[in-house]
Amino acid sequence: MSSQITCTYDFLNSPHAISNSSAKDIPTILSIEATFKIMIDHALYLETSLSIFEFYKSLYRWKRQVTSTFTPAFYYFSVEFDHDDEGAIVSMVPHAKQGNIQSIWGDERVNTLFPLDILVTCLFDLERQLRFDLEAYFDIQLDAFIRHIPYTLAKF
Repeated sequence: MSSQITCTYDFLNSPHAISNSSAKDIPTILSIEATFKIMIDHALYLETSLSIFEFYKSLYRWKRQVTSTFTPAFYYFSVEFDHDDEGAIVSMVPHAKQGNIQSIWGDERVNTLFPLDILVTCLFDLERQLRFDLEAYFDIQLDAFIRHIPYTLAKF
């Protein structure tokens, strides 16, 4: 039996909480939240509220670094959470042709290895769908926001 991973989210703010005129308004951008869930083999691994634009930017930047011969690790940190000691809120760490999803807030008993192509496809699909949903739900053009969304680098 192969392992399955599913990522879902539900926006917590009203559709009118942000507009294209807010593209440079960092406090407003950071205030837009979603409940984010990771299910592994139909069991809840992680459920947390996070700044969804900030999370999107982490996915967006990671996706731009992926090539046919190189898959970097994915890390999501928040500017509002000190991660120096604990690690990433969400990460995907490749190991040869496999990888796993981890979270400092996830169920520590779950440490499932997936084929790397499955994880990459999952994160690519998540980025694409999240972009579509952000633009549709809030009636915005994400390209106007992307360079203004805060981004925190890993300090490893």
